Amino acid sequence: MVSAPGLAVPGLLPTVTWAWSWVPPVGDDDVEARTWEADVAAMFDAWTADSRVALTHGLPPELRGLAAPGSVGAEVTAWLRSRTVDLSPQTHVVWGAAFLTPERPRWAPVVAVVELSEPRADDAGYLMDVVGTRGRPDDARPPVVEYVTTDGGDGVRVTALTRGTHGEASVRVDAALRLDATAVRGPLDVVVATRVHELGLFGLAGPGIDQLLHAIAAEGTATTAPVPSSTTGRTP
Repeated sequence: MVSAPGLAVPGLLPTVTWAWSWVPPVGDDDVEARTWEADVAAMFDAWTADSRVALTHGLPPELRGLAAPGSVGAEVTAWLRSRTVDLSPQTHVVWGAAFLTPERPRWAPVVAVVELSEPRADDAGYLMDVVGTRGRPDDARPPVVEYVTTDGGDGVRVTALTRGTHGEASVRVDAALRLDATAVRGPLDVVVATRVHELGLFGLAGPGIDQLLHAIAAEGTATTAPVPSSTTGRTP
């Protein structure tokens, strides 16, 4: 579990606590993966036991037609693991939960894709193009570019309002980080991408991704692979 402290912009955004958890890829059927499934399913079942309607509104659109309480958790874990299908070995899925109160998240799961790879160039500037700092064709407005400094290296985060083919609005958050070399590995590039469709998350997803970058950097400075074990996030 990697969690973030409260993130607040006085007068603009509520205080939000983020928790992030890595998803075991499809095909992993070891004890750790089965434990992850059971723990995450139990967590969502507990969160929705007495407030299913409220949390359902915070689910991704694909998950809002879930069955009765008691099966929500199984649906969520199956959907999360399905997001790992056909990904390259260096690409991983992580899900986040955004808490307005300690009892249960307001939005979950928020899914991000994380690529961990050796640098493609000595100059990390190429990552600016990878995350679309100059905009992308589906951006409805020029992107907001912010720089992120972590204990393991420096990065950039791009947030942009986008429009779908039918005019539907969403926000893309794309971020990249060059992790400095350590005694046990060389430099490593981290690229994170997420899309959110819930209006309430438009201003909150970016700071949440910043915290994910900080957590990856903190773990990556001490290990050969900066991917935490697949623990379950915040307990209900």
